[in-house]
Amino acid sequence: IEMSDYYLGTMCGTSLDAFDVSVLKTSKANFKVIGFKSYKIDDDLRKKLRNQITKKRVNLKLDDEVSKYVSTCVNKILTSYKINKKNIRAIGYCGITLNHNPAKKKSLYIGNPDLIRELTDINVVANFRQSDINFGGQGAPLTGYFQHYLSNLHKKKLAFLNLGGFANIMIWNKNQAISYDTGPANYLIDTWCRTKFKRTFDKSGKLAQKGEINNEFLKSMMKDHYFLAKPPKSTGFERFNLEWIMKHKRKVRGIKNIDVLATLTYLTISTVSIELSKSTTNNSQLYIYGGGVKNTTVTEGILNQINMRRLKKIGNGIDEKNFESVCFAWLAFKRLNRKVFIKSNITGREKNGLLGDVF
Repeated sequence: IEMSDYYLGTMCGTSLDAFDVSVLKTSKANFKVIGFKSYKIDDDLRKKLRNQITKKRVNLKLDDEVSKYVSTCVNKILTSYKINKKNIRAIGYCGITLNHNPAKKKSLYIGNPDLIRELTDINVVANFRQSDINFGGQGAPLTGYFQHYLSNLHKKKLAFLNLGGFANIMIWNKNQAISYDTGPANYLIDTWCRTKFKRTFDKSGKLAQKGEINNEFLKSMMKDHYFLAKPPKSTGFERFNLEWIMKHKRKVRGIKNIDVLATLTYLTISTVSIELSKSTTNNSQLYIYGGGVKNTTVTEGILNQINMRRLKKIGNGIDEKNFESVCFAWLAFKRLNRKVFIKSNITGREKNGLLGDVF
């Protein structure tokens, strides 16, 4: 019998509402997701993280606190699924991003891989984004590598859309897979909901439906040169944030808060649809995943504007919730098996090399 190895993958999105952990069972020929848990991040830790993001640097005390929290989540999931940690080859640690700046060749995150290794007694693979940047890539979206692999597995040119705080896609340009961030998905919507409506997010996008789309406001936002830049490209809250919304809002007289929300929602629908429509494989299948899938106003809005069918199931135990954490388990698996990622249009990496560092 072929021996199975287990890998853990982690993910924490820009909303900072939860820390996800997936368990991947692998053998030479196959892999299957056999476990997934989402651990809520408490308000106190979330506040500290948000505050740290504005400072763009690592605070050692918070770094320790995050490392301990991550290790607790890891130990909890092993207990839940009764897995002996000796069978876990590695944890793929995503890092909680504080500042991502490929132009300056830097991606900074919090959570110390050495300490996580010490507290869990399991190898940790981390620094994925930075190592991709070091090879000339954008460091994001790293899921593109996993999506390319899944497309090959299905022997189909699948397209992918991740709706998190930001949206990223993988589409095909003739025979080349390209993957990049299209811009904001839920981050601006959530920010506006928190600021003006005292709620953390717009459930199913119902609130946005009460507003009117303001064309002048929309046009102003659409002129941001990020949307016009050619891929490879990646972005985040460093660029798209509350100040960004206010800068464009000031150009429009007397726009109501509810109309701002409706227009921000349409900004996501519009920018994502435009990019997906650049795929050269017509009528292909699109797999949508991430927390933003629950915003049906956004997902249905996008599907109505593109010529793609939605693929509901992808197999191997992967689903909309666990996709990203599974990706980091898969990346850890590839790193421990010394898989070389070649230069590609996925993040725009210019050199061949391993992805991530082992701690």
